[in-house]
Amino acid sequence: MCGPCCPGKPNTKRLRIGDQDVGIAGFDEIMAKGLEALDRTDEEQKKILLEELKRQNYVPSSIENQHLVAVWVEFRQLRAKKRGDIEEQYHGIPREAIQWFPRIDLGLCTNCGACFKFCKRAVYTFDESVKVTNPYRCVVTCTGCKTQCTEGAISFPSLVELRGELKNLRQMYRLSEE
Repeated sequence: MCGPCCPGKPNTKRLRIGDQDVGIAGFDEIMAKGLEALDRTDEEQKKILLEELKRQNYVPSSIENQHLVAVWVEFRQLRAKKRGDIEEQYHGIPREAIQWFPRIDLGLCTNCGACFKFCKRAVYTFDESVKVTNPYRCVVTCTGCKTQCTEGAISFPSLVELRGELKNLRQMYRLSEE
């Protein structure tokens, strides 16, 4: 429910959509519908969330994606908590929005496993070969695994690229410059 002052009305939550705070009716029900589909892909979950969002609220088609992005951010945090994952942020920006993680040049990699052994954040898995399977567990600006690779097979975005990306993301998430 919205609160004790409005019995019978669905609960609402205010989300930042574009440059406005918008009340989303039935927010808990929308989240619950998404959580019923934890075994589905992200795209399938987004579709379910959008359908439920539109069932509970008027969503103009011209800004449908902005509504979905705002609801998706909230849903990911709730989903992570439900799964027991950690939904990390970097200075208020969801970690999954930041494209900072190692990339492996398979032509240079000898599968020695040095990066896997070095990384305490479980960014890599090592079965028959080394793979980056949990990229968003990587600490933003960490390049320690790169220094362990004697073949030079690991790369990261440049710090200039990272700064530009973070500036854009701070604007997108309406965060002040740090």
